[in-house]
Amino acid sequence: MYARRFLTLAVCGLAAPAAASPRSDPTTGRAVFTGATSASASSIALNPGALGVGPVGEILIAASGTLDRLAVTPTGGSRVTSTTATPGLELGVIYRTGDSFTVGIDARTAPAEVFPAGEQAFRYHTLGGRQRNYVATIAASFRVTNKLFVGASISHDNTLLRLRYARDVAAANGEAEIGGDEAAEVYDVKVRSPWFSTSNLRLNLGLVAQVYRDVWLGVAYHAPPGLGIESVLDGTTQVTLAPRVGGDTVVGNASVLVSFPASVDAELRARLPRAYELRIGGRWEDLSRFTAYDVRIFNRGFSELGIPEWTRRARGLHDTFAVWGGVEQIDEGQALRWGARIGVETSAVDDARTSPQTISPTSFTTDVGGSWRFAGNWMVMLSYGLQVAPSVDASTSEYSADHIADCIASNYDYSTPACTATRDGYAIGSATGEYARLQQSLRLALRYELP
Repeated sequence: MYARRFLTLAVCGLAAPAAASPRSDPTTGRAVFTGATSASASSIALNPGALGVGPVGEILIAASGTLDRLAVTPTGGSRVTSTTATPGLELGVIYRTGDSFTVGIDARTAPAEVFPAGEQAFRYHTLGGRQRNYVATIAASFRVTNKLFVGASISHDNTLLRLRYARDVAAANGEAEIGGDEAAEVYDVKVRSPWFSTSNLRLNLGLVAQVYRDVWLGVAYHAPPGLGIESVLDGTTQVTLAPRVGGDTVVGNASVLVSFPASVDAELRARLPRAYELRIGGRWEDLSRFTAYDVRIFNRGFSELGIPEWTRRARGLHDTFAVWGGVEQIDEGQALRWGARIGVETSAVDDARTSPQTISPTSFTTDVGGSWRFAGNWMVMLSYGLQVAPSVDASTSEYSADHIADCIASNYDYSTPACTATRDGYAIGSATGEYARLQQSLRLALRYELP
């Protein structure tokens, strides 16, 4: 049964997150010509301390995107594949006010995290949706000495989130048999952060220091939104009742509570012979905060219909570490230059917690890029990234609808593993199988150096 459902899901358009780490952007930081020591508009949010290192200001327009290819071999089934694309856009300006201060503004939306879609298979994990962020940032960099630059930026980060999933009302009531199509209750939750609020603000702190002759180190810290433990996204929900109770559609209000991660970016840049430079970078993300979407829905009459006011949609993430290194040509005004990097990123979720909504195994990365300078101050930059994840064997899954029945049988003893799993959001259908993925990313930028 699960093999057939998994096949249907893939055929209906299974999509992976926008990056192996669900909340990172593969077109900034890891990509060629970007990084925590780069004096470019990409550093306005990435590392504001780096803005003052460069000799000139700039205007930058960049289009980006990711293309995900997912391969799935469900337990007892045949291998299937699916491909999904999602775009991004950025506009940034850096202006040097003098020898000591540099300021910048940036507006961007990174490629979205897209959740799998499919009306029949693994619907209790996801039926689709996405998370997209629209971010506006202002930054300032201060030259403390010729060898030390510090900076800070404030981002206003608007989050738009849509979750679509089904709930098995038969399993929720502890019935012996999973109800199938007749017991599938479908939820469509659309929430967002406030249009303007201090709860949307993110603080980015960074520095760049010359640690040796022609060797620079950049480090930046990115706080979660609102500098708080949890973000609250408000909106609406639409619930289509299970066919066995009539299949009517009701609407109400919704709130989703989520703990977004903090992160740290770092990069070492060292000059090499023949006008080349070595780039070694890395990123840590505090994804262990991001354990679940805490969904609250409410409206008069929902309780009489058996619609729960509280549901946890498990993600089961843990911290990730990514490192990369490579060589780039130094920009000395030449018409053409190039660069290349390779790297590795650890998984963001255990194999047993891998699900159609969260597919984030250990992966290996390759990034290449080139730029063309024309008409003096104009430059076109193109970078391409490839991220390959070897197959993950999720033959043992922590997800199981049996958790609910076992929890009920224990008289709701919350110290039992079954009740803990139910409370944490793992009491839904299993997601066993073998997962593999390949992601391609692209960034095309037009840059104008301010005279």
